[in-house]
This record gives sequence, C-alpha cells and structure tokens, in this order.
Amino acid sequence: MPQDVPPYAGLAPFYDHAMRHVDYGEWAGYLGQLFARFDCRPASVVDLACGTGSISFQLRAIGLPVTCGIDGSPAMVTIAREHALRAGQLIQFEVRDLRDLGPLGPYGAAICMYDSLNYLLETDEVVACLEAVHAGLEPGGLFVFDVCTERNSLRYFRQFREREAGPGFAYQRHGYYDAASRMQMNDFVIHREGHRTPLHELHRQRIYRLDEIDAAIQRTPLERLAAFDGFTFAPGSEEADRVHFVARRPPAPSAG
Repeated sequence: MPQDVPPYAGLAPFYDHAMRHVDYGEWAGYLGQLFARFDCRPASVVDLACGTGSISFQLRAIGLPVTCGIDGSPAMVTIAREHALRAGQLIQFEVRDLRDLGPLGPYGAAICMYDSLNYLLETDEVVACLEAVHAGLEPGGLFVFDVCTERNSLRYFRQFREREAGPGFAYQRHGYYDAASRMQMNDFVIHREGHRTPLHELHRQRIYRLDEIDAAIQRTPLERLAAFDGFTFAPGSEEADRVHFVARRPPAPSAG
C-alpha cells in the first residue's frame, strides 16, 4: 500500500521536471506588466507559496527584487534553497503558513501565483491570508494573486489521468472535480527509484466564485484594484480559466 504524505512531500524532488512545460518567464513578464500598469516600483517583493522558487528567480531576472519566498511545504522550500545556493541568488526561503505569515515585512509587493490561494479551503482562510499580507505590505504596496475558475476544472480536470516519468521517479495522477462541494482533487501515487513503497499525496483545492473572492477582499483593509482574465488586461470573468486579482494596501494619507 502507498504511504500517505502531505502534498508536495513526495513530489518536491521531481516537481521541476514534472512542471517543465510551464513558461515561468511568461508569468514573470506578466507580473512585471501588472506592476508597471499600477505604477508599483517595489524595493522588495515576497513570493507567497513560492514552491521551488521558479517564479522568484524569473522575477529577479527581469529586475523585480524578490527578497523572500515562503511556502507551507518544507520539502519544496528545501529545493528552493538548493536552487538559490547553486544560482548564487540572495533570496531567503522560509516555511510559513499563508494564513499566518508572522513577522514578515515590510515589503513593497507580494505575489501568490499558480492558483495557490485555491489550496485555502474556507473563505475565512482566504480572509486570514489577505489580512496577513496587508499587515506586511508597505502603504501603497500591491498584492497580486490568481485563482482558477470552475470552467477550468470542468474543461480540463473533471476526470483527468496522466502518467509521468523522469530521472528517478514515476507517478500516476488522477484529477477529478466535485461540483457540489466545488472541490478540485488531484490524487498522486509516486514511485521513487530505490524505494519499494510508493507515496500517496491528495491535493485539495476549493474553486471559488469570483464574487466570493471579491467579498473576501472587502472583509479586509485591502483595496481591490482589478481582476483580469489570465495573462491579459481584459476583465476577469467566470468564462476565463484563470483570473489575476490586483489588490493594494491603501497609500498613507498625504501630510497636510
């Protein structure tokens, strides 16, 4: 029988290979455009749910000063630190919970990419994350995050199966969507070279309606500036696969 482990505990060493199809440069370029559009020139950027650091490094490459990456998975943070050491990148990677970032900040901007916010399964958890980000942002600082829509789950992951193999590993993935609970499930069985017992990871994501995200933002001091259809500046809608939200800590009142 496979051994149950937390999400990414088994995938972490193979994650970059499995995600090699993702153009992280495109993600970083779009974030750069968003920052320019809202005239945000941060002196420091925090990458929330940073994974193995791929977007952090790409942002640094285009001149956006990522100084810290945080993730809830110790295994992913370990890989990110190894990448930073090899690349000579001075980015601090830490294990922290999105709902309680602790004494992190102040920072000029924060990002949370690749539907990581969907891993927060209750609206109150989303609100806690937004409040934690607000607490660390400098006045006028931006928070950019994205969520996947139900359309994305119904189109691609209602019943999705794949097999992947690479250096030292193989896995089977079964993705399925429960419309009643709006839960997207991704079930992984991971086989590692030199290990007889496979690992089992169950990833759960809640697929929020966009009005639920708007309502969560309204419960915090953050200002909602925009919601865009993924990688564009068209208005975001439930017909998009992914929507990027832009929120801001209100600027400090001007003197006098």
